Amino acid sequence: MEFSLYALIITNLVCSSIYTSYIFCAQIIIFPLMNEKYYADHLDRSTKAYTLFLVTEFITSVIMTIYDDVLIIPMILLLIAYIFMILMYRLEDLFISHIINDDYDKFRVYGWVVCGLCFIRWCFLYLYVLFAD
Repeated sequence: MEFSLYALIITNLVCSSIYTSYIFCAQIIIFPLMNEKYYADHLDRSTKAYTLFLVTEFITSVIMTIYDDVLIIPMILLLIAYIFMILMYRLEDLFISHIINDDYDKFRVYGWVVCGLCFIRWCFLYLYVLFAD
């Protein structure tokens, strides 16, 4: 495996790990326990803190796909995870503006789906690094 592809995969694994742990801890566990008056601050901090990781992960995924066609699978998983992340942020925005308490279950389900997709993607990339020639 080329060093540049290896560096891209490592960068991608790190970004995926950071964002998946954020989704699990902050969105699934802590957010529903938070007081409603802190929702706007939480969304603002989350957007500022993790946008760089999302962009870096997407760019490295596109470049990895150019290197090897097999890596289209993690790219597709990433795009599906991004759809659920957008839905989560949209629900979080609704919580801020309307303080809707009925959608917390849907919010957590989306979080579990994102965590699952990111973990499967992470495992695929890790196994690719281990077994690629």
